[in-house]
Amino acid sequence: MTITYDPVDPAYTDEPDVRRELARTHEVCHGCRRCVGLCGVFPTLFDMLDSMAEPAADLLTPAQQDQVVDACVHCTLCAVGCPNEHGATGASDGGVDVPRLMLRARAMQFEHGHLGATGRMAARVLARPDKVGRVATKVPALANRVVSVSNGSRVRGVLERFTGASSVRRLGTFATERFSDWFADRPTIRLQRRQAAVTLFPTCIVEYQATSIGKDLVKVYERNGIECSVSAARCCGAPLLHSGDIEAFAEVAEENMARLAAEIRAGTDIVVPQPACAHVLTVDSIEYVTSEQARRDAELVAERTFDAAGYLMTLHRGDHYVLDTDFEGAVPQRITYQASSLIRARGDGFPGRDLMRLTGARIDVVHEPTGIGGIWSMRAGGDVGDAITQRLAEQLDAAPGEVVVSDSHLASLAIGEHAGVVPQHPLQVIARAYGIPEET
Repeated sequence: MTITYDPVDPAYTDEPDVRRELARTHEVCHGCRRCVGLCGVFPTLFDMLDSMAEPAADLLTPAQQDQVVDACVHCTLCAVGCPNEHGATGASDGGVDVPRLMLRARAMQFEHGHLGATGRMAARVLARPDKVGRVATKVPALANRVVSVSNGSRVRGVLERFTGASSVRRLGTFATERFSDWFADRPTIRLQRRQAAVTLFPTCIVEYQATSIGKDLVKVYERNGIECSVSAARCCGAPLLHSGDIEAFAEVAEENMARLAAEIRAGTDIVVPQPACAHVLTVDSIEYVTSEQARRDAELVAERTFDAAGYLMTLHRGDHYVLDTDFEGAVPQRITYQASSLIRARGDGFPGRDLMRLTGARIDVVHEPTGIGGIWSMRAGGDVGDAITQRLAEQLDAAPGEVVVSDSHLASLAIGEHAGVVPQHPLQVIARAYGIPEET
C-alpha cells in the first residue's frame, strides 16, 4: 500500500494500491464518524458497513468503493478539523486525507475505465465548460430553451445522454454576451484615486453564465479605486480534475499558472469570484503541474490570489487603504449567509460575511453545506447530496433574513431549486448598497 498523493508517482493510479488505501481510510472513518452529516460520501459508506454482520471496510467490493467515491463533490469540508488527518495531533503516521484520496481514486477510475457511460460522456463534455460556454453563448436562446426544460423531462434525458449533465438538477442559463466581451466594450473608466490593481479571473461560471456577478465586482472595485483587468487564463480546470482526467488538468494548470504568474509580475493581484475555482488555483494546481517553472509560477499564484470579498477585506484591514463605506443604496436589515464549504475549509474566516457587515446589516450564518462542490457535481448520478441540499433549504426557509447570499453560483442554483429563493453574491449585495443599479 502506498499513501501517495503525488500524481507523477506510478502508484498514484495503480488500482490495487488505491483500493487498499480506500479500505484503510474507510476503516478509520467508520470508527470516527465525525463527518457523517457533511455530504453523501459518509452516509453511503456507513450504510454499507453497518449492513454487514461484522463490518470491515476491506470486504467492500470495488463497485461499492466506487459508489462511495462517486458521492464525493470535492468540497473538502471533511478536512476541516479532521482528528485523523496527516499531521493531526494524536494521529498515527497512517493518518487520512479524504479530499486528496478522492481525487486519487477518481484518477484511478478514469485511467481504468470505471466511470461508466454517462461518466465518460461527462468527462468529455461537462468537464470542458469553456467549449460548452463558447458554443452556448453564440446561440443563447436555443441553449437556454434546452437547459430550462423541466427537470426529468424527455428533453433533459436526451441532454443527459449526450452531455453527461444530470437531467434532474437545475442547470444554469447562458448569457447573451460573454463577460470578457462586456468588459472589453465598456467605456474606459478613469479612477479618481487609484489604490490597487487586480486581474479578474472570471471563471467559466462568470464568463458564460452569471455575468452580473462579474459586472458588479468590477463596479464595486472601481468605486474603491481598484483598477481592473481581465485575465487571459482559461477555465481553472476543476471539472477535469474532478473527473479524474489529470493529464488534461495538468496541461490546463501549467498554461494557467504561466499566464496568471505573468499578470502578477506585471503588477496586479488575482481576484476570483467563485470559491471552487479559487481553491483549484491556490491549492490543487501546485500539486499537479510538473515543470520546475510551473511550480514556481503556481507558488506565486497561490500567494497572490484572493477571492472577491477576501481581497477587499484584506485591503480594508491594512494601514494604507480606505474602503468606501458610504452606503446610500438599498441595505437589507438582515441577511442570511450560506457559508461556502470551500471557504470554510480554507480556515480564513468568512470575508463575504465581514464585508457585508460593513453595511450595518445583521448577518446570520448558515453552516449547512449545499452538496455542491463544482461543475462535476452537476453530472448524471451526482445528485446523492440532494438530502443535504434539502436540509439546507429548510434552514434557509426558517432563517429571518430578507435576502439569502452565497459565494458560489452553483450552490445558488441548488438553493434556488430546493428553497425557492435566488441567492445573491456578496459583491452584489455591496453593489446594491452603494446604489449601483443591477446590469443583467
